[in-house]
Amino acid sequence: MKQPINTIAAIILLLTLAGCQSSDSKNEPPKVDDSTQQIQLGGRSYLLSLPQNYHSSNSYKLLLAFHPSGGTSQEMRSLSQFDKLSSDYIVAYPKSEQVEWNEGCDCNIAHRLGADDLGFTQNVINDIRQRHSITEGEIYAAGFSQGGLFVQNLACNLSDTFKAVAVVAAPMSIQLASSCAPQQPVSIMMVHGTADPVLPYNGLVHSNFGLISSPDAIALLAEKNSGLPYALQKTLSANVSLSSYHNGKQKFQLFSMKDGGHNWQYAGFDSSREILKFFASTGQPELPEHSQLVSTERGQFHVRAMGLNNPGPAVVLLAGPNYNYHSDSAWFAALQPLLAQQYRVYSIDRLGNAYSSTSDDLSYRRFADDLALVLQQLQETQVTLVAFASSSISARWFYQQYQQQFTINAMLYIDPDIPLAHSLSLYQGYPADWYLANLPALIPHLGAGNWTARTQDKLNIEYQEVQQLVGQNNVQLDWSYFEQIMQLRLLIPQQQTRAREIAAYTADLDSYASLPMVSGIPVSVIDSDFEQQQIEQAANEPELVAALQQWQQEGSAWSAEQASLSNGQYIALPNSDHLVPLQQPHSVKQALDWLFNQAQLP
Repeated sequence: MKQPINTIAAIILLLTLAGCQSSDSKNEPPKVDDSTQQIQLGGRSYLLSLPQNYHSSNSYKLLLAFHPSGGTSQEMRSLSQFDKLSSDYIVAYPKSEQVEWNEGCDCNIAHRLGADDLGFTQNVINDIRQRHSITEGEIYAAGFSQGGLFVQNLACNLSDTFKAVAVVAAPMSIQLASSCAPQQPVSIMMVHGTADPVLPYNGLVHSNFGLISSPDAIALLAEKNSGLPYALQKTLSANVSLSSYHNGKQKFQLFSMKDGGHNWQYAGFDSSREILKFFASTGQPELPEHSQLVSTERGQFHVRAMGLNNPGPAVVLLAGPNYNYHSDSAWFAALQPLLAQQYRVYSIDRLGNAYSSTSDDLSYRRFADDLALVLQQLQETQVTLVAFASSSISARWFYQQYQQQFTINAMLYIDPDIPLAHSLSLYQGYPADWYLANLPALIPHLGAGNWTARTQDKLNIEYQEVQQLVGQNNVQLDWSYFEQIMQLRLLIPQQQTRAREIAAYTADLDSYASLPMVSGIPVSVIDSDFEQQQIEQAANEPELVAALQQWQQEGSAWSAEQASLSNGQYIALPNSDHLVPLQQPHSVKQALDWLFNQAQLP
């Protein structure tokens, strides 16, 4: 069987590291230095490095680092320096039985000679567990070059052992790509130079040792580990770009080194330190540009902040639901960048939406209190609120409770909920009444993933509808941000949040209806005629048509009265969709400009 084209020879030529020393001592493992021992194990060996200030009563994470083809344990230790960079890990540097690892391609020397490197890895872990206290669920692996290919084999075939793995300077063999079947998700980090001459970044066509590209490899590994479909692309520096996937609990990242070769370290990128950072943050997805998590006593809130250098009061965007009750800052993917050209703009996601943390206690009413805590952390005391759909409940309660604590200059409602009897009867009917009655049984049902497929179907339809909306109106939309936020709705906690918010909607509406109209500040109302589409769809049901027409008339009358009472604007948008922030962001900006001019705000 053919060997990979000069792969082993090329790697050996690239490595100029010192070999490790051995010992014939039978009583104690030979010491390489004060903190490192060479351990013999079933005819094989590994180096074991203990952290500085090691104490046998403490528990430590375990990291296994795998050398490249033709390398040694000591070379990998000298190359990576893991045991010198962190005191949180016990680090093992296993030695391959053959010149290379049995990486899973079924194509090399180690495979032909039957090297059981997967079994050896498990034996090393078990041996270390007998010697030291290892923190449960905190076992990691990293590998360079052909050692990185083997680490991918670990991720595919020992996924229940490792919390996360890191691969440097290695794409993925075609054979392993076709057979990879993790038993449970494991976080994966890849680092690769785009000009790697040994294991090419863009893959390799070869009858014996074919490789898929590193971008294809991370996409495949994300898919195999239940990752969400859309990658987040970020430029981290002139030489480093990132492609990042996640599934809400694990993440899968490729760091691409522009013009980088077959190296462990790269200019401006310390692979060892970055790997340790990755291992420490596997549960936190990479956030899009402009996004941050704001911590409060009630949880962490996802905030997208743009135009921060602009003067004047902050504009705060509050999301509400579409007809599928999906509600998050994806709806502002066109509006916020537009407003940020002139204003300082925050879109703030409620708990359980987008990247915000979750809670069992969720409602639009509750978010008014959460909003006050977030604005305190942002140090924003003067605000203008833009509330879309049911978030009018949050905006109205925020004004009611916090107008003394914050200077609320104005509010802009976009298709607000109408707190009048007929409209309330429709809002509080199906599906709100069904969710309220069935919530205790529904939450575990959702937790088992039973609605994920139907959620995906709805998201696919919504995506196509948004494409049509923005295409017809030549709207500039940040598609990357939209995709990143939209796909989060597939996650189980977000599905459960949606159910809890719908179940709480009846009480939210009752509290909202108890409040009078706002008269102390200008309130403008944008009123689309989205109801007309529902009226046309119900043409064969006269009673339903009459109810929808009354709802439309009641809504328009209430909106006009609220605007008039507060010296705001009533803005009717004919032939418009409910998703006004996506379809007509310029109309929203014009309405906001008017409010700022009325209040003579900068």
